[in-house]
Amino acid sequence: MECGKVSDNPFEYSDSDNIGCKNVVLEILTKYYNLPLNNVVGNPFVFIIDEINRGELSKIFGELFYAIDPGYRGIKGKVKTQYQNLVDEDDEFADGFYVPENVYILATMNDIDRSVESMDFALRRRFAWKEIKPEDRLEMLSEKLDHDTCDKAIRVMNALNEEISKTRGLGSAYQIGPAYFLKLDKEHYNGDFTALWDMHIEILLKEYLRGYSNADAKVEEFKNIYFDSLNGKTIDIVD
Repeated sequence: MECGKVSDNPFEYSDSDNIGCKNVVLEILTKYYNLPLNNVVGNPFVFIIDEINRGELSKIFGELFYAIDPGYRGIKGKVKTQYQNLVDEDDEFADGFYVPENVYILATMNDIDRSVESMDFALRRRFAWKEIKPEDRLEMLSEKLDHDTCDKAIRVMNALNEEISKTRGLGSAYQIGPAYFLKLDKEHYNGDFTALWDMHIEILLKEYLRGYSNADAKVEEFKNIYFDSLNGKTIDIVD
């Protein structure tokens, strides 16, 4: 996208003046969100990338691969990009591009997803990492489900995840999160745990265990744990 002067529509640009991307962003923030320029420059800004490993990161970031490194943030880390000849001489980035120190990049990823790219160590070290465990987001259930269904969902989820964590070849990274149990709300399965198992949980576990010689037996074990914990029972499984 080429950046130009802001029009009456904040999402349409005119390239007649070609004032540069930074000026466009600042002008939008000032004109449409009543943010004074002197505050915009110093305040922290967050750029959120959902499921970051679903793209080919080396191509997505390009020269930003270096610019997002904590040691190269700000003016001191300016890099010449392949688009340098398109930048006006009076532009902020005329002699090189950099990522301001007050810009924070947050990203999410599911690192067990087999269909997406893995992140190499060079890119990993440019981020601080925080694992979000199923028990960290239990408020999702209490916000959407009635009290009884919520208690049952937490009990079932914890029982399943305990067994998943002990299963050879899986482990804690394969634990099932509370988002699956949100489907028990009144707009979907209305507390029907059998429908949730048949339509979602069983299929997921079968995918986890694809290629295992004892996959069918293991899924049956998970099923017993699922419904026994739903009914307040406990069951010991020997792996």
